[in-house]
Amino acid sequence: MKMTLGEEIKMALQQAVEKPETVKVVSNGLEVKHLRKMLGMSQSQFAKTYGFSLSTVKKWEQGINSPDKSVKSYLKCIIKEPKYIANLVQST
Repeated sequence: MKMTLGEEIKMALQQAVEKPETVKVVSNGLEVKHLRKMLGMSQSQFAKTYGFSLSTVKKWEQGINSPDKSVKSYLKCIIKEPKYIANLVQST
């Protein structure tokens, strides 16, 4: 059964309360890996869905590179409306 956005957010908040050490914050947003896992996606799925290269996602998650300011803004949009943003990306 697919969860609603509200249910996904509620589950993520419960996880954050129960295991706060698992929530990592970078400036201006959640860490990419945490966001991806919260959405239940593989690196490949996340990259394809939101228009990133797989290599870029891997480098962010490994700490080799980090998202720039504009990408952090985009990630915030994904956090707030993941399905809507995915639909926008897929329609272009």
